[in-house]
Amino acid sequence: MTRSQSFPAELVEGHKGVTVVIVPFDPERQWREKPVRLDARRDGWLVEGLVNEVPFEGYIGQRWGRFFIIVDRGLREAAGVAVGDTLSIVVKPTRAASALTIAREQCKVTTAPKRGRPDAIELGGRPRRGAKAR
Repeated sequence: MTRSQSFPAELVEGHKGVTVVIVPFDPERQWREKPVRLDARRDGWLVEGLVNEVPFEGYIGQRWGRFFIIVDRGLREAAGVAVGDTLSIVVKPTRAASALTIAREQCKVTTAPKRGRPDAIELGGRPRRGAKAR
């Protein structure tokens, strides 16, 4: 089973002006991994990969039944892309500390659910209150 997933995706502007691509698969099913806790109310799957051949690190988030990857301004500029363009995406899961740092910063611009998943994996920082130790 290959861990890397490739797909084309349109760059769209979402809530609060955040630019994302919609991920066409469920990372938990595909990679058989629980999401990583990013903060008390957000979690996601850490990834590394390519956007139009430009390397990046980040995360796959989930809101409103859809999975997404944030394509921030720096990555848009490096890849030479704009909202409406179809991007070539390649992603695979990672546990790199650098991806966790980026994901924790990126997730701050998204709308948070009322609470995060209690089964999210804790990679750094304090566990969420009420979460069971792993």
